[in-house]
Amino acid sequence: MTYLMWALRLLRFPFYAGWEIIRTSFEVMRDILTPGSSTNPAFVEVPVRCRTDLEFTLLANLISLTPGTVTVAVRQEPAALWVHGLYVEDRESFRQDIRTMEDRVLAVTRPTGSPESAPGEGGRH
Repeated sequence: MTYLMWALRLLRFPFYAGWEIIRTSFEVMRDILTPGSSTNPAFVEVPVRCRTDLEFTLLANLISLTPGTVTVAVRQEPAALWVHGLYVEDRESFRQDIRTMEDRVLAVTRPTGSPESAPGEGGRH
């Protein structure tokens, strides 16, 4: 049964990624087309639970493909990404958004077992 659920998650992942790209494209487009700017750019260190190069690559690329965010650096020990975001009102909620993306990536790359907590979670912010 576990592999069936994994296969379903694998099939749903492109739709999730596409929706995130479309949703954030409209957010950036709205900011461009309206007077003034609602940007609040920031660099944020995000602890991650990725272990393999594939997991790091998928997550970093998904972040960079999403308009308004770009992965700037990847560190494997302790596992973390440095992400630049255009709309960072609150660093913790921004980390949570990246965490949601990571959950989806790990659900696709790990057919069995649940991801453990992120290294350094609750530590540096």
